[in-house]
Amino acid sequence: MTVHMFPGQGFDSNVFLLTGDEPILVDAGTGAYAERTLRAITKALGKDRVSHLVLTHRHFDHVGGAAALSAALGAKVLIHELDAPPVREGSARGTEAIMFGESLAPLDVEELRGGEVLSTGEHELQVIHTPGHTAGGISLFDARSKALLSGDTVFAGGVGRWDLSTGNHGDLVASVKKLQALGAVDLYPGHGPSARGNAGEQIVEALRYLGEY
Repeated sequence: MTVHMFPGQGFDSNVFLLTGDEPILVDAGTGAYAERTLRAITKALGKDRVSHLVLTHRHFDHVGGAAALSAALGAKVLIHELDAPPVREGSARGTEAIMFGESLAPLDVEELRGGEVLSTGEHELQVIHTPGHTAGGISLFDARSKALLSGDTVFAGGVGRWDLSTGNHGDLVASVKKLQALGAVDLYPGHGPSARGNAGEQIVEALRYLGEY
């Protein structure tokens, strides 16, 4: 699977483009660099249409740019049902936009529950509910290429924090163990560098960080 990574700048999350007949975008950053991200997406695709924009969780650094990117790309916005309400309502507190001194306009989203399979036309991505960073956090896994897009559940060298609203340490531990069982090879996290070829090692390090080794 071809994964284009647009590294986050400032507080922005990483943004990922998964290519195919029905391209999928994963996360959207704060929106501060939306125009730059959009140019990079259209350059990589050779067109300006994306089927879906999948948000891995509710936080502003991942959803703030969703309105601009989805409108420009004609993409439906998907997010887990437990994280959908604050994004749909434009809640500055519920999305932690308030931490960034920002506001968020209400955004129409479609809900995921976990277990769905999203297709790019070339690859199928399993939606995995991975709570802990937020109640509705999700990860995406392509069993064919063993590529894992982990949002803020696992980073290359750590995990997402669990002390914000709806975060939970026990849930995060369980989610990281769930991801460990997948046998992922390549890791594409919500922040920081990707880890190609050693995703399993990164997940073990995450469990050590959480006190599980």
